[in-house]
Amino acid sequence: MKAFNFLTQRAFYINLIIAIALVIIIIEVAFFSLKGYTRHGEEIVVPDFVGLNCDSVLETYADDFNFIMLDSVYTKTLPEGSIYQQDPLPNSNVKKGRNLYYVKVSEAPEKVVMPNLKNLSLRQAMVILRANGLNVSELEFVDHFAKNAVVAQMFKDETIEPGTELVKGSAIKLKVGYGRDDVRTHLPNLLAVKKSDVKNILHEASLNIGREYHMDEDDDKTYRVFKMKPVYDIETLVKLGSKVDVWYRSETNFDFNSFERELLRKDSALTVMKKKKLPEHTIKYVTDSFDYIINNRRFLYDSINREYDKNIAYSKAFFKYVYQEDTIDIDSVYRDAISKKELRETEKAKKKKK
Repeated sequence: MKAFNFLTQRAFYINLIIAIALVIIIIEVAFFSLKGYTRHGEEIVVPDFVGLNCDSVLETYADDFNFIMLDSVYTKTLPEGSIYQQDPLPNSNVKKGRNLYYVKVSEAPEKVVMPNLKNLSLRQAMVILRANGLNVSELEFVDHFAKNAVVAQMFKDETIEPGTELVKGSAIKLKVGYGRDDVRTHLPNLLAVKKSDVKNILHEASLNIGREYHMDEDDDKTYRVFKMKPVYDIETLVKLGSKVDVWYRSETNFDFNSFERELLRKDSALTVMKKKKLPEHTIKYVTDSFDYIINNRRFLYDSINREYDKNIAYSKAFFKYVYQEDTIDIDSVYRDAISKKELRETEKAKKKKK
């Protein structure tokens, strides 16, 4: 066992102790250095810089963060030269000296180039304008052989040439041709449509936005169309370029889901009755009944108004109008007007009573 004789040597144990001590010292020094390098326990909370002047923030917090600008954007919602976005987010815990990336609000609006829209169709022109960061302010229809063809492009009542620089988001007025045929178009159904979509829908239908009324005080994002003038009808035709007035309600106050269901039932009933070729006076009474409901229900969320809406029952209003004409087959009209689901439920209820 001469191979293990070193275990009996005193020098071996001295060297072993020295080696263990060195390892411990190295580990302690490494951890101490790492702690100092990472500044463990020295975290700071990131303030909310959004909306604050960029130069002021950089000067005040220069010792706490390493600021790096990623981009600049133009917006009217925040002051020029302020911080638009930041990363890390406010209230985050980070080490002192951490990189903080930010987007600044440009002090000059972003510019875009005006495209050439002349002789394009209205639909094509609108697509190109949106792609270039521009909007349509108004449609003016003029005598021209091509219907819905762009005749001229205007900015602030003056013709604007292609290639001209404009502030992004500028509104362009388009002069469009009437054509040689019918100068009327179908009125789109705006009911329950979000405010942000109304103008585009009207322009795509070759119409313009008229007066806008806000029946509630709320954020623009919550507004949807409650009423329109001319009143929507599937067969209504209006002159190209006509203005449509709209009334808005806030979806936080008004139950647009129930409102849309009533509108859908009315359209479904009208479609069925026309398919069945029912008499015009019968169709009128049925549609009047739906209008009665839509115009008299409040569609509000509180319990009092909910109870009020329940009293304006579909069948009450329906039969109120139908009974005015003795020659109407009540059962036939009722079957055609209500949905298939309601009809099945009615038949089941009758069988149970028997």
